[in-house]
Amino acid sequence: MLTQRQDAAPPGALVAATAGIVTTADSATQGAATATARTGPVTRGNIIARIERMPGNAMHIRARLLIGLATFFDGFDVIAIAATLPLLIAQWSLTPGQIGFLIAAPSVGQLVGALLFPGLAERFGRLRSIGWSAGIIGLMSIACGFAPSFEIFLLLRIVQGLGLGGELPVAATYINEVTRAHGRGRFVLLYEVVFPIGLMVSNGVGAWLVPHYGWEVMYFIGGVPLVLFFILRRVIPESPRWLAEKGRLEEADAALRAFEARAKGPLPPPANASTYDRMTQHPRRRVRDLVSKPYIGRTLAVWMLWATCGFIQYGLSTWLPTVYKTVYHAPLQLALNLAAGASVLGVVGSLVCAMIVDKVGRKPVINVSFLLCALSLVLAGVFHASSVYMVATFCALAMGFLASGFITAYVYTPELYPTSVRAMGCGLGGAWLKLAAIFAPGLIAGTIGSGNLSVAFFALAVVPALAAITVHFLGIETKGRVLEELEV
Repeated sequence: MLTQRQDAAPPGALVAATAGIVTTADSATQGAATATARTGPVTRGNIIARIERMPGNAMHIRARLLIGLATFFDGFDVIAIAATLPLLIAQWSLTPGQIGFLIAAPSVGQLVGALLFPGLAERFGRLRSIGWSAGIIGLMSIACGFAPSFEIFLLLRIVQGLGLGGELPVAATYINEVTRAHGRGRFVLLYEVVFPIGLMVSNGVGAWLVPHYGWEVMYFIGGVPLVLFFILRRVIPESPRWLAEKGRLEEADAALRAFEARAKGPLPPPANASTYDRMTQHPRRRVRDLVSKPYIGRTLAVWMLWATCGFIQYGLSTWLPTVYKTVYHAPLQLALNLAAGASVLGVVGSLVCAMIVDKVGRKPVINVSFLLCALSLVLAGVFHASSVYMVATFCALAMGFLASGFITAYVYTPELYPTSVRAMGCGLGGAWLKLAAIFAPGLIAGTIGSGNLSVAFFALAVVPALAAITVHFLGIETKGRVLEELEV
C-alpha cells in the first residue's frame, strides 16, 4: 500500500529522489518515454513487463560503470596484499604463521560483511548498501597506507573486509535486477569482468609501483571507492524490482522511468502485465527458505561454487609471488610479473565466458571451467620440481579457468533466488567464499618451508572437481528465463 507521503509527492520529485539530478534535456526525453511507458496501472507485473521490454541503454551503462568501479576496486584491494606481502614480510619480520594470519584474518571481516550488507540491501535498498560498503573499502584502504605496525595494519584490513565482503553480492544482485532476461548473461558478465580486471590491474600496478615507491602506494590508490559513498544514489536509480517487491510502486515506476528516459527511440509496448503478475504469486520467501525443499539443491550448488572460488583464489593467488620468490628463488620483480600474468588469463577467460554464456548456458560454462582448473592444478603438482616458469604457466591456466567459472557465479547465483531474498542468497554464497578463504592460506603456508608444493596442488585440484560435480547434479539451468519465472 502506498503511503500518504508517496501519494502526495509529484512525479518529478519522485524521479529526482530516486534517480538523482536530471538535466533539462533528460527531463524532456523522460516525458516522451513516459507517454509510452505507463500503459495500464502500475503493478509489480507492469514493472517487470517494462524491464523485460527495455534494451540496454545509457542508464544501464552508467550503472554498470559506477557500480563496476566499486567492484573493480573490490578486486584491486583484495589482491593488493599479494603485491605488497614480500615487502611487509621484510619490514615487520613476519613469521610464516603471521603471514598466513595476515592473509586469512581479513576474510573474517569479509565473512561478516557478506552477511551484513545483503541484509541491509534487503531492508534499505541495493544502492545504500553498495554505497556504504564502498565507503568502508576506500576509507580503510587509505588508512592501511599509514599503518605503523603489523597489528594495526591487520586490524584495518579486517575492518576493510566488511566492505569487501558486502559489495560484490549486492552489486551482482542490483545488476541482475535491472536487466531483462534476453542477453542477461552477457550484460551482467561484461560488468562483472571488472573484478578480474581489478585483480589484473592490482597485480600489474603492484609489479610496477611497489618496487619503486613502496607498498603504501597500493593502499592509497585503493581509496578511490570512497567517492562512491557520496555520489552513487545521486546518479543512478534504485532497483525497480526491489522497490516493486516492497510495494513501493510509485517509486519503482519513477526509477524505471529514469532507465526508460535513456532508451534510444520509442520503446515497444510492454507485454501483458497479468502474465508477469502471475509469476509473482509465489509466497514471499524468507532467509530460512533458502534451505527449504524447493531451494536446498540450488543453495548447496551455490555454496559449493562460491567456496571453491574462495579456496583457490585465496589459497593460491595471494601466495603466488611469495611462493615464486621463496621456493623457486625468483627475484621480486620476476615473481610479481609471473603473478600478474596469471591475472591476465583470468580476464581473458572472463571475457570469453561473457560472449558464450547466453548461448551454451551457465552450468556448462561453470563445469568445464572448473574441470580444466582442476586439471591445471594436477599438472602443476606433477611438474612442481621443474622451473618456476613451468609451474607459473600451470598456475596461470588454473587461475584463468577459475576466473571463468567464478565470474559466471555472479550471473548464476542471483538468478536462482526470488527478489525478497536474492541479496541474502548471494551473501550466503559469498560467506562460504570467505570461510574457505580463512582456512585455505594455511594449506600453502604448511608447504613453503619444505619447498614441496605437490601435495598442496593436488589438494587444491580436488576442490573444483567436486564443485563441478555438485553444480551438474544439483544446479538448474537459467539462461534466457525471466527472474520471476525461476521462483518456486
